Amino acid sequence: MAKKHPPGSEPFDVTLPDGFDLGDRRAELEAAAEQAGWTLERDGATLIVRDVWTDNEDHAAWLVATRAGLSMERVTVWAGRPD
Repeated sequence: MAKKHPPGSEPFDVTLPDGFDLGDRRAELEAAAEQAGWTLERDGATLIVRDVWTDNEDHAAWLVATRAGLSMERVTVWAGRPD
């Protein structure tokens, strides 16, 4: 069964800086991803958090950056992928 998303929300992908090491925050980010239905992917030195469903890019950046221990300015948000 497909997960329902809040009305007006869309999926965002958030990329952490190349080579960024989560260190002690790894477990926190993984738990947040599991709870929220995000997918964590690694592409070489880049960690990508996929399917961050929310209503805008700033909120997606904040959600992921907070869990990763980064400022919002250090993450890149990719908007809207087809469901």
